[in-house]
Amino acid sequence: MSRTSELMELPGVVAAGMYSRKGLLEEFEGGLPDAEAVGLVNLCSAITLIMEMQGRLLGRMAGQSGWNSSCAWMMWGPDKAIVSVRDSVCVAQAGHTSFNQLIQAMLVSADAELFNPAEEGESNGSIG
Repeated sequence: MSRTSELMELPGVVAAGMYSRKGLLEEFEGGLPDAEAVGLVNLCSAITLIMEMQGRLLGRMAGQSGWNSSCAWMMWGPDKAIVSVRDSVCVAQAGHTSFNQLIQAMLVSADAELFNPAEEGESNGSIG
């Protein structure tokens, strides 16, 4: 099962996607037209890079390296929310999801993809 399919099974999730650090759409499921899905992942990639740079700056300013591991952000309105963790994004119905559960599932999904290559000893060349 693909990562987006797994995320789509979470309560309240109406769309899920994966994107590259360059902002390219890699995988998407949900009720958005293709052009909107591409726009969403372009925006999420840009915001993620900005958040990472802000984390590094805050880490240097505070003298604490923990900010360097910032890997997620979220924005919500009265009806929908956008949650981005590393290379994935979910659009969720704000009143029908547990953000704690969603973020945890997205972290587990990203960690499984990023840190567990398909075969032992094989490097994950798709990172980045």
